[in-house]
Amino acid sequence: MNISRKARTTQALTLGAVLTGVFGIGAGCGGGDTPGTGMNVLVITLDTTRPDRISCYGGQPGLTPAIDDIAAQGVRFDRAISTAGITPMSHSSILTGLNNYAHGMRVFYSPKVSHQLKEAVDTLPEMLKGFDYATAARVSSYPVSEHYGLDQGFDDFESGVDLENLDLTKQQSHKTLWDSKGKTHTQRRGDFTTDSALEWLEANGTEGPWCMWMHMFDVHDYSIVPPDSFMERYGLEYPAPGTRLGMEGKIQWREAMYDPELAFMDMQIARVRAWLKENGQDENTIIVITADHGQGLRDGYERHGWMKHRLLYDWCVRVPLIVRVPGGASGGTVDAQVRTIDVVPTIMESLALPMRNPVEGDSLVALMNGGTENTPRVAYADALNDYDVHAPSEQVLPPFQHDNLFMACDGRWKLIWHESNPERSQLYDLLKDPQELQNLYAPGHDRAKALLAYLKDRRAMDVEPPGSGSKAPDVAALKGLGYGGDDEIEDEEPSDKGTDARDTDAKDTKSTTPK
Repeated sequence: MNISRKARTTQALTLGAVLTGVFGIGAGCGGGDTPGTGMNVLVITLDTTRPDRISCYGGQPGLTPAIDDIAAQGVRFDRAISTAGITPMSHSSILTGLNNYAHGMRVFYSPKVSHQLKEAVDTLPEMLKGFDYATAARVSSYPVSEHYGLDQGFDDFESGVDLENLDLTKQQSHKTLWDSKGKTHTQRRGDFTTDSALEWLEANGTEGPWCMWMHMFDVHDYSIVPPDSFMERYGLEYPAPGTRLGMEGKIQWREAMYDPELAFMDMQIARVRAWLKENGQDENTIIVITADHGQGLRDGYERHGWMKHRLLYDWCVRVPLIVRVPGGASGGTVDAQVRTIDVVPTIMESLALPMRNPVEGDSLVALMNGGTENTPRVAYADALNDYDVHAPSEQVLPPFQHDNLFMACDGRWKLIWHESNPERSQLYDLLKDPQELQNLYAPGHDRAKALLAYLKDRRAMDVEPPGSGSKAPDVAALKGLGYGGDDEIEDEEPSDKGTDARDTDAKDTKSTTPK
């Protein structure tokens, strides 16, 4: 049964009143024995961010001091898996605790497949509103905007996108790069998003309890870039307007820009953290840092013929996950595989609040406190490239990836099922082959059969038509942002690297490269 947002909010408030009265829990019960009870919640998602580039995960030392400090005061998860290599789907899972087939967001846009978050599912802000939480979101790009229903449950949602007056004839194109002004029609730089988040906190952040989602997009690409003055410390000077980059130039610039833009996002986290400390909220705020997906960069290109995202290799779906609960475990690291769908139940248990409806994720609190699990958590992800109207027609994916891809991974064994061409499916033993170079798939392989059964049992490969009565994403605006199948419409040559071919020679070495 489809329940309206208004009706569901009323139900939540009623449930909150009952639980507060009967069990003595709820938003106003600070000071209980459970760490985190009654605290604020800050969820920070870093778009397109690989964990191995963050300092505390082994990246460049000193690059991300704000993130590292939060990790030192909380728990870092070494193997966290997202549900997609695409922004709307993976963020829907972070906010609901559900996999893509359950929350309904399957593609960027399609007339055949649902491309919006189901109104009937619960989001984290909707759950917390039932316990008198104020809820706000400050996000940075079109793919996490209201068009996808990701504003569901937020009292105050701002994307910085001109949703009403998009001039589709003048959308941003990735052939116009190195924009250091910080804002376009479809995205904004992290400092602008942080400015808006701090304005909300100044007005509301000391009253509590509150839940804020802050999303930054900077490392996604080099279309919007940090100010020239910031880049001087890295010895980088942006190319002149109109400069055409060959394939090798694009790879080199992605590599050169990635760490500086990650450091720029870390600076914005430091600004928010400073506000929390200055206003007496730091020890009253749970902080979660994660990402929607990673990025191929050079190693993804050399291994699998792809330097961006959308696909289901580890460089795409393995993300950072850091959880800090004041008064809880600190300085720990969890090696076991976990999922971004585990974020919502972890927050709710940390707050000593009940889940209103079942979710597919499981709380991480026991693992954070040093516990172990006998059964590995299976991670799911998908890439419905045959259904997304952009992927087959406009994006030159590597060979054999123009298919609906479904992943199940138990931490060691990973299956990527190719729906239309099952003989092209992939099976990797991540313990022996962490770079996913040796495809062991065979129809009779025991682990392939078990992981395929997991997918079938959950009907993960069933798709639903788009929902009615809600605004569909604007296809032209997606193209303007650069989401033409993966993340960018670029004048690049297709890679000839297949899943088993690894020619690492660059296509074009006559290009402008970073100094």
